[in-house]
Amino acid sequence: MNTRNLLLALLLAFTVALSMLWPRLPMAGDPDPLARIPREGIGLKSRDVEVSAVEKKWLGGAVGLKRIFSFRDRLWLLAVTDGTNNRQAVHDPTYCFLGEGWKIIGKSRMPLAGGSAMSVTMTRNGETSRTLYWFFNGAAPFSSVVEFWLKSTLRRITRGLSGPEPLLFILRPVGTSPENWQAAANEVAPLFLPVQD
Repeated sequence: MNTRNLLLALLLAFTVALSMLWPRLPMAGDPDPLARIPREGIGLKSRDVEVSAVEKKWLGGAVGLKRIFSFRDRLWLLAVTDGTNNRQAVHDPTYCFLGEGWKIIGKSRMPLAGGSAMSVTMTRNGETSRTLYWFFNGAAPFSSVVEFWLKSTLRRITRGLSGPEPLLFILRPVGTSPENWQAAANEVAPLFLPVQD
């Protein structure tokens, strides 16, 4: 075996060993980021809603929470997913909306707490609903699924040293949407951003 082939074989052996060892290294970061999501505040009260068996199956190793919040005489449903242990559980939420029978009639990016969120208008059986979703990893909220994938992948490559796993937030009003949807969503959504140390 010549020197070049020997070096290639050693490089291949090193790469295989590293690829098998790397996922077993500990991941840096908060072990329970969902615990940082506020439950109460000025004019804000909440109660947890049990995640259904179907949702638990869909989450796999991911962790999710659902809460009903009351703020200024309006109820909101908040769903948050932490895909640290199952990145595939976090994806473009519009796929889930379509799977629930909704037809997407509009999507627009809107500003949110120094970043952005995606506002989705949907219709089903003559009912119109609005939903807001965003990703958040401790910096500014963002609405790009591609940005989520990039940040999540970088986090796995660096074993968490690049920053926390982005959480997926989905916020919808219970009942009819407020008349001034953007103003109401901008007032309510920042209340749910996790508390940072």
